[in-house]
Amino acid sequence: MSSRAERVERAAGRLIEAINSLSIVRDESEGRRIDPVFENILHVVCSIQQLAEPDTTFAGYLTRSLFACGARRVTGDIMLDFLLHTVLVNENAFSKSAASGRRDEALMLAMRRDLNALKVISELDEETMYKLIAEAAAANPSPDSASKFASAAWSGGGGSSLGREPNHAQRSRLAPPDSCWYYGEFELRDAYCADNELEGLYQRFLDEENWGELTEELWRFFSRNGSGDFLKYRHFYFDGELKPLPELRAGSFVGFAEAELDSLRSNASAFLEGESAKPMLLCGRQGSGKTTLMLELMDELPSLHTVFVPNYIKSSEILALLEKLRNQPMKFMLFMDDLNPHSLNGICEPMLPMNVLTAAASAVPVMQSFFEITVELPDMEMEEFIRAVMMLLEADGAYMPRETVRSACMDHRMETKCELNIASAVRVKELLQS
Repeated sequence: MSSRAERVERAAGRLIEAINSLSIVRDESEGRRIDPVFENILHVVCSIQQLAEPDTTFAGYLTRSLFACGARRVTGDIMLDFLLHTVLVNENAFSKSAASGRRDEALMLAMRRDLNALKVISELDEETMYKLIAEAAAANPSPDSASKFASAAWSGGGGSSLGREPNHAQRSRLAPPDSCWYYGEFELRDAYCADNELEGLYQRFLDEENWGELTEELWRFFSRNGSGDFLKYRHFYFDGELKPLPELRAGSFVGFAEAELDSLRSNASAFLEGESAKPMLLCGRQGSGKTTLMLELMDELPSLHTVFVPNYIKSSEILALLEKLRNQPMKFMLFMDDLNPHSLNGICEPMLPMNVLTAAASAVPVMQSFFEITVELPDMEMEEFIRAVMMLLEADGAYMPRETVRSACMDHRMETKCELNIASAVRVKELLQS
């Protein structure tokens, strides 16, 4: 065997061994044996190792799968993006164990091996892959003129001494495409919830020669920041499955209920500081601003993660959700808007995880033996209603004389017979601005 063929076989064999040794980070969801990106790397490298007439078809598949894998764009190279997303963001047995605080030495050893294997795979950049294809073409026992042309071109030589120029079809089959894997320098191009620590960990992987040495650091990262989608999002919606929500804003908050907000804030702050979590209930008529007040609380306490639960969820589903949240290191507020008491059937406070604060909104006080803190929003009087409209206007950068606002409020009440609440105040503000 020629030295060129041996060189190709060694390089390809090293990559194949690395991929086949993966265990913790293999994606076996949806019945797949392995993540499609790893499958396509295997196809490319196996065809190279066999020294068959090379074809870049599989390399094209690999490029497409790298773009379609959903990895976060951060390193400037789509292969590195995929590998770091696989390690840091995709949930696996190691990250879930670390997030729950349960250290498993067998998983630690397996993850160290996986990290070392991924480091080997990370060396397969676009240039290296096509050089291997060219070497395999040149090492083929009966290379055609296209193979000779590829070998000369990719090694920096000229094509004139190789005889007849390859035709267009041969060029497009063997020649590497314009580079598309590399797209820039390291940069966080979007925002993840855990970026304060995640950014430094990305850099550690880019700088470290031996990825296996980062196993302990990786375990500590997951044990502090959680795993999977919890690294990315702060708010979630539970409809039987936990789904991420975009960042939420309180919107039209006015300081009409400062005392009530302060009661909720004090309890939630004590919970965040490690004190016992007291379930809390916010009561008020429809349109009184209950949801807005809770959103304002979430805005003020950014370290509090939130799960919104609709009123049709069964207690058995909530118990399963609580178990999932129990296995994460963050603090959560489970918020049930328009509370259905049947959702909490059979659930008592001792069953709640220490990292979950239960909160709900209801038109009237209910389940007061469960909700240790009940806060009621008072009905608005006209003067308070006028003040709310003026504060909403000021929040939009608008100012109108008090008498103008008073007249609009009185007219709206007379015409609509509406209740004096935040929803009505928003409507009057919009009418004044129109």
